[in-house]
Amino acid sequence: MIGLVVATHGYLGESLLATAAMIVGPPAQACAVSLSRDHSPEELHDLLARAIVKVDSGDGVLVAADMFGGTPANVGMTLLAPGRVDLLTGVNLPMLLKFMTYRERYSLQELAETLKEQARDGIVLASEVLRQQT
Repeated sequence: MIGLVVATHGYLGESLLATAAMIVGPPAQACAVSLSRDHSPEELHDLLARAIVKVDSGDGVLVAADMFGGTPANVGMTLLAPGRVDLLTGVNLPMLLKFMTYRERYSLQELAETLKEQARDGIVLASEVLRQQT
């Protein structure tokens, strides 16, 4: 089973995981790493590295960060390992729900690519949908 680390500024990751758990049940092999102003990049690196080891059962780990270019993503990129650890930014609730549904069906690379595409497709402007229906 592919592991999941949600790395975000503040407590966003913890809240997203808790909300996903409310919908689909407690996620196995998943945890959040929350960055505060008190953490140095080195401390965040250590927290993230430990979290990756914690959730890794041998099938790989996806680090889901809040935004590309932010400290959680930048530190996460230093921990990439082809086929073992990958990073996807723009984490949101639908992405986590799909991760939990598909994590045993795909390889790490396939899962990351699928989540990226579905996240992109999941951004909807309601007024456009309504206009298309008329």
